[in-house]
Amino acid sequence: MPIVYLQPSDLSAVQAARVLAFLNSATSAAQLDRDIEFPGEPDIGLRLGQRLLDARAALGGQFTDIVQVRAIRLIGPERFTEICVAALGLEPTRWVELFYGGDPYATPTETGLALTLALHPQDAWLGEPRTLRLQVNDHGGTPRAGVAVTVQTSIGRLVYLYGFRRIEGQAVTVLTGGDGSAELELLTPPSEPLTENQQAALETALGGLDAQAAHPLALEAGLRAMADTYLRDRSYSLRSAVDLYVRDAHGAAIDTISRARWKLAWPVDSGLIQADVLDAEDRGSSLARAVRTATWIDWVEPWVSFLADVLEGGTPLEQDLAARAQTGDGAVIDDLLNLAQTHLAGRAGRAAEWVGKRQVETAVDRFIGSGVDVLPAAARDAVVSQLGVAAAEVGPRTLGSYTLSAATRQDLGQRIDTVAQLNLAEFEHIGVLAREVEARASAVDTQLRQVQELAQAVNHDRLAIDARVDSFDTRYQSFDSRYASFDTRYSSFDSRYSSFDTRYASFDTRYADFDSRSTLIGTRLNDFDVRYGQFSTDVSRFNTDLATFDQNRVTLNTRIDSVDTNLRNVVSANNLRLTRG
Repeated sequence: MPIVYLQPSDLSAVQAARVLAFLNSATSAAQLDRDIEFPGEPDIGLRLGQRLLDARAALGGQFTDIVQVRAIRLIGPERFTEICVAALGLEPTRWVELFYGGDPYATPTETGLALTLALHPQDAWLGEPRTLRLQVNDHGGTPRAGVAVTVQTSIGRLVYLYGFRRIEGQAVTVLTGGDGSAELELLTPPSEPLTENQQAALETALGGLDAQAAHPLALEAGLRAMADTYLRDRSYSLRSAVDLYVRDAHGAAIDTISRARWKLAWPVDSGLIQADVLDAEDRGSSLARAVRTATWIDWVEPWVSFLADVLEGGTPLEQDLAARAQTGDGAVIDDLLNLAQTHLAGRAGRAAEWVGKRQVETAVDRFIGSGVDVLPAAARDAVVSQLGVAAAEVGPRTLGSYTLSAATRQDLGQRIDTVAQLNLAEFEHIGVLAREVEARASAVDTQLRQVQELAQAVNHDRLAIDARVDSFDTRYQSFDSRYASFDTRYSSFDSRYSSFDTRYASFDTRYADFDSRSTLIGTRLNDFDVRYGQFSTDVSRFNTDLATFDQNRVTLNTRIDSVDTNLRNVVSANNLRLTRG
């Protein structure tokens, strides 16, 4: 028989009630000795039965919880198991097989397992972490500890902290704790992982939005405020986190044909979460299963729509292009491209750049389709043939190399037309000028590339400065808190120092008084020493006189004794004479 012992948690509520009824109905230790079999220990029954009856009496006459039986002194795992086997009517030689289905480490077949799966919070934005809580009980409601549960998700990633280990993946295996529960974290990160600062900034921004809103238009003010925060130079962490989500949804968020439709309803991302308690022998069968659907509200596309409104401002770019074309001074393409570049300039963040470029391309296409009629024929032909291609290369920090090439080609065309009108004698000189123009154009192109590289370097440095500014803000807040604490402690120190100064002044006064009194005491002590010397001399003289007095007293006593003797002799002689006479 395998050495496997039962614990109170192994019994269902029905089984525990049967064991308690068996013990509460016993009337004597002899009855318990007769009903409970102790293999190889025939003399233990009476003593154990009496101990059970005494414990029941101490509890008021009956057991109310199976744990009370296990807690009785000298009722160990083996005795508890034997009591349960007898109360449940199991055959002592086969109870392990009957209770555990033949495997002492398997789940009790009489109780079974129940697995529940809960997700918090119920409504969450894409990118917000959610807590996944598992609970494993038997069918009697008793929590089961140490049960291995395999959890898998079709979207996002699961994170499980086991001691100092961080286990992460789309499928992880967890162990239930003492209360039968286990917790995981469900994340929906973008394709490129976020840093802690980026995740914190994104959660802070999304935390200000109501996840219960029926549609994006109900949160227009909040989404616009999030867009304004995104465009601030110091919002580096939030901007980089949002850019990663926008990049993943670039096709739906940036290249969409009708951006207004994203304001009418929330797009959602859904996934299936499944948890299984698998067979201990790894046979692929599930002892208990829980399935739940998780849904995230996708804020990316609606937010990009409101970002476009914020970037466009009060006057659409198409109207600005038409107004600039009417007041142009001849260099129409340059003016229009400068206007488009101004629309993009100063926009921080890749999402703002993508949306801005999309707005420029759309505005230029509409302008070419309907707004070029006000231009002269030559300018109109140049705009139609060149503006669309040139606008595609416009960025927040550059007009693109097409503008320079077009200007150079136009200049060369004019020079070639002029050359055709010159005589052959000046042709060679014109050729030298053409080669000089080509060399200068090449040099200008090289300088342009250098300027672009410098612009990229400056932009990289600006991003680094933004990161350092965020770090400085954090450190400054910490310093401000520590300075406030120091100021409080300094005020306390100043107060205590003032008190000490007052006490020191009082001590100084008292010390001066003590010093004068000490001097007086010294003087009096010296006088006392002199008088004590005189007193000692007088005492010595007194002692000498006393010794002399003692000697004289002894002599006097001797003389008195002699006088008394003589007197008695005289009296005796007189008495004798009188008698005779």
